Amino acid sequence: MAAHRNSVLKIMAQRKKQTGFYPWVDAKDHTKGFKLNFSPVVYIEVARTPEGYKQVEFVGLKNPELALAYDYPQSFYLSAEGLILVKTPQGKFEVIAKTDNC
Repeated sequence: MAAHRNSVLKIMAQRKKQTGFYPWVDAKDHTKGFKLNFSPVVYIEVARTPEGYKQVEFVGLKNPELALAYDYPQSFYLSAEGLILVKTPQGKFEVIAKTDNC
């Protein structure tokens, strides 16, 4: 029970961070550009992958009234190059958006 309480306290103590979230107009063709989004997403970092990505959990939107209507994933990955990825059921990473922070 004490171990569970400590893990809960650790999660609660994690610092919330934010980053821009700009989905591609067409995820298969990045030359079409990206959609503007005027609300950063708020997240907590939960792990690092062997590939070097930050695994994060979506907490919310900083300014929901300015946010792009989008199905934000509950869990996603941030790359050092400024890309936002999700992991497919097949275990592959797929770029869904870009960010202004890395």
